[in-house]
Amino acid sequence: MQLNQQNPFTQNIEAKYTEQRIPRYKGNQLIEALPPALDDDQLLEALWHIPHFAPEQREWPTHDRMQMVMELSEFMVPLPRHIELARHVDMLIRQGYVHRPPQSPEHVRVFQEIYGLQQAGKTFGQKYSTISSQYSTALIGYSGMGKTTIFKRILSLYPQVIFHPKLHLWQIPYLHIEIPSDGHSLSALAKSILLAVDRLIPGANYHDRYAMRGKPGVWEMMFNACRVLHAHSCGVLVCDEIQHLSNTPTNKQSLMSHLVGASNLLGLPLIFVGTNKARKILGMELSQARRSSGFGMQPWTQLQKGSIDEPDEWEDFLNVLWRHQWTRNPVGLDEHLSATLHYYSQGIIDIAIKLFASCQWRAMLDGSETITPELIDAVWRSSFSLLHPMTEALRNNDHRALQDFEDIAPLNFETMLQNARHQYYGKRVKGASVAPGDEAFTPAIVSALNSMGVEPEQSYALAETIEAEKTVSNVLEGVSSAIKKMQPPRRTKASKGKDKEPAAVYDLDDYRRAIQAAKQQGTKIIEQMLSMGMAPNLEEILLVD
Repeated sequence: MQLNQQNPFTQNIEAKYTEQRIPRYKGNQLIEALPPALDDDQLLEALWHIPHFAPEQREWPTHDRMQMVMELSEFMVPLPRHIELARHVDMLIRQGYVHRPPQSPEHVRVFQEIYGLQQAGKTFGQKYSTISSQYSTALIGYSGMGKTTIFKRILSLYPQVIFHPKLHLWQIPYLHIEIPSDGHSLSALAKSILLAVDRLIPGANYHDRYAMRGKPGVWEMMFNACRVLHAHSCGVLVCDEIQHLSNTPTNKQSLMSHLVGASNLLGLPLIFVGTNKARKILGMELSQARRSSGFGMQPWTQLQKGSIDEPDEWEDFLNVLWRHQWTRNPVGLDEHLSATLHYYSQGIIDIAIKLFASCQWRAMLDGSETITPELIDAVWRSSFSLLHPMTEALRNNDHRALQDFEDIAPLNFETMLQNARHQYYGKRVKGASVAPGDEAFTPAIVSALNSMGVEPEQSYALAETIEAEKTVSNVLEGVSSAIKKMQPPRRTKASKGKDKEPAAVYDLDDYRRAIQAAKQQGTKIIEQMLSMGMAPNLEEILLVD
């Protein structure tokens, strides 16, 4: 294997040809250079991706265990639908190359067709928008079902580029492109193709050559993108986020016709990937509807729940996910827990993983260290409120309502972890669990006040007063109470006709400046002290090691 030295992030190999058993594939170097097709067991192993987990990790410090839960962001358990999709992709690539052997008369004819259309001022849609015999398909389903993720994992089983020295050919087995969010697909898609190929082919400069020189029109851009795809024998073009075509201000049907027409001319298989919103795009005319279902891919709905005795996809997925508990008191999976998690996630893979992760973070932070149905319910209500309407629509099978939630997805893992920490700020602070009567209560308040610039004698007096009053429950509340006690008494309102007393002027390091500013601006005293540099962050002072 020879790696591309110019771009270390690109997987380039030199072609090694394998004799083919299937008659249609024999003698075609583009197919012979592909890696052998994998059987089901090999596909399972290749697509499987779970975090490294060992029971002893449950004894690690909380901050380490919280980071381990983050590993679930790339969790992947291959299900039957994933194996089926991998089979479809492999057949599309190989079948698409059958009638496109390199340096053949057919290969040259396509270049001539592209040139002829360009010279005649015609478009792909005017001649090639009808269904051809090549294979294409669509994968449509709910957001959060891992469509893009599984495509990336499947496509990673093939080299991005294969170099054929004797043919002087850089072959691109697949190209994965996202439809631009603004829906201006033809010109933006053409630029995306050129840029993607530039990243793959050593020394290529197609984008500058075809998109930056002069002012190329939309169709000139598309013709050039097609030339590049054909010159590098692209095996399959994956058009992700196809629902973005609905955002185009122009004729959606025309855009799809041109896209399909370009594919037909090149003999290049297409895979459309998108949410249910894409159904409106793919089904606008019979030829496109037939094409998008040409390889028989069923829409990806949520994982269906079976039972412990008769498991379905949900059980296959959850049985593996559930093993990854980093809480100190792991709980076995039972029917009640399975039903609860499915009820709230509705079998949407992304939601289920993130809800499971969030429950672990909450259990670690609140000290319960175990997952219960009640915890799942509490986390769902507090951290996933944006998803409630969508899952309710799924629960009620309300397809009309679901149209309003096609693009909603949960927060990313980093944001969710940050939110969990913010909700349980006090749980991470020593003083949060130290109450009046504890020998550490008064020293903790004194230390915090001293760090804010309060004189030691005054700090100690305030701390003793708060200790004696027993009106607070922990150190954080005690510090807040002390700050309030430092606030000077309010002045009585001046009688009418009398001049108001001028505002007091304090030294720069006098904490009464913060109290004065807080009154005037309607903010908290501690916020003013922090902004004026009079106090460090309490979290930094009291943070648990």
